[in-house]
Amino acid sequence: MSTYYLISSLPLLSPDQRPLITVEAFIEACRAQLGAEDAEAAEALLRDTPSHHPFVVAWRDKDAILRNAIARVRAHLIGTDAERWLRPTEGCDPCLDLLVNEAFEQPDPLKRELELNDVRWKIAESLQGYDPMSVNVVLGYAIKLTLALRWVNLNVDKGRETFEQLTNKEF
Repeated sequence: MSTYYLISSLPLLSPDQRPLITVEAFIEACRAQLGAEDAEAAEALLRDTPSHHPFVVAWRDKDAILRNAIARVRAHLIGTDAERWLRPTEGCDPCLDLLVNEAFEQPDPLKRELELNDVRWKIAESLQGYDPMSVNVVLGYAIKLTLALRWVNLNVDKGRETFEQLTNKEF
């Protein structure tokens, strides 16, 4: 098992380009090179399954804080209370409130979502820490892989179809 080998063998990720590794290949590499607990944590991040791993717990808490900030801004924009959409969190991060407010200054919803994706990417990087060869880098990579895949798999036609189904309107 070698975290160093795994990290050095992973292709670079970019939020706007198709990853050069599949989720399945990444999970297999984690199983081969990490301890069972860390490999399971990577898989939990990719498949959104339960995990008590400290990194997964920290990511999900930060993500909930971010989602709460988004819910508060959206509720404010429509003049309602956000309380019913807020998720419980262990911490707080006023910086995320500021970044969400900045993202919502974008009039284009796509640009707004891109900015929010960048915030998530930065959260993953901050959770990785300063050691470039720690297992947290691999776990942060798992988060970034899901973020990159989400964006490259977006499809205008499928999005329009989903919108029409949800609103029962034809365009």
